[in-house]
Amino acid sequence: MTTFRHTWLKAVTAVSIALLAAVIVVLICLPQLLVVKDAENGRIYMVSPCPAGTEFLVEFTHSVNLSPVIDTFRAEDGIIRAVKAKFYAFGAGMPTELNPGESFAFTEDGAMEISGITRTYDRLSYIVGTVFDYYLTINGEVINLRELCGRNAHVEIFLVGGWRMK
Repeated sequence: MTTFRHTWLKAVTAVSIALLAAVIVVLICLPQLLVVKDAENGRIYMVSPCPAGTEFLVEFTHSVNLSPVIDTFRAEDGIIRAVKAKFYAFGAGMPTELNPGESFAFTEDGAMEISGITRTYDRLSYIVGTVFDYYLTINGEVINLRELCGRNAHVEIFLVGGWRMK
């Protein structure tokens, strides 16, 4: 009887170790995804592949100075890193000083651009405009967030998959 019990325990242990290894491999190999979700009710609006190194843009019209703002972000391992900000006029909430390591330049189209930004985020939060559209550009696709989520939607943009799960 002890031989059967011993064999059975060895089999259960081996199966448990194999299942745990399989779960770890699946979690590590999951592709990183960018998710757009409603912050209030949890509805998922969009999921897009977003491997580490992928850059994406969020563009909107500034509500005070009525000019475009284009923020560039880079997906890292579960983290969103701000890369640069492009804007055409100063106004409420627009940067007026550089942080260490950042640089300022004028672009050919007359915009101001701050590059070298290193701020990181677990998630980005936006309230989609009621008057002006918000756009998310990822993997060459431009998504109108007002059409996707509705006016005045409170949305969160974040990463899942890969090494880190949110």
